[in-house]
Amino acid sequence: MPFFLPSRLIELEHFVGEKPSEDYLKIAEPYRKDIDFAFFAANFGYSKEEYEALTPKELHFLRKAWEDKAVLETQLFYNAVFTAFYNVNRPKRKKALKLWPTKQVQKGDMNIIKGNLDMVRKIEKEEGKDWIKTVYEANGLKFQGRTVQDG
Repeated sequence: MPFFLPSRLIELEHFVGEKPSEDYLKIAEPYRKDIDFAFFAANFGYSKEEYEALTPKELHFLRKAWEDKAVLETQLFYNAVFTAFYNVNRPKRKKALKLWPTKQVQKGDMNIIKGNLDMVRKIEKEEGKDWIKTVYEANGLKFQGRTVQDG
């Protein structure tokens, strides 16, 4: 494995458990490849040929991706159960929680918007309004003739 591969990218964070004893490591060492193959066959359905075609870097990234996927699925399951439990037991006149809340649209800063509009109007006075046609044509749209000052 290359020395410049950041350990944060491949080290398991959630499934670390206890460090195996020295005895276990000694016993398991001759079977390391078989243990790894069993893991990939059981969790990903890899054949022996597919497993052997993987590089050590790919093996580490696959293990990390597997951990991330398991943690995400557990978190999603937890959120679903929590939401269902809350909604069943919520007090009267309380809104039910949504499992997938929609993203709230943030309001724009009016000072920035006014500054941008002033800049557009200033440029239009100095250079004309031909830039609008160019933008429309570049995007395959038909120019309607309406501009910032008109609106």
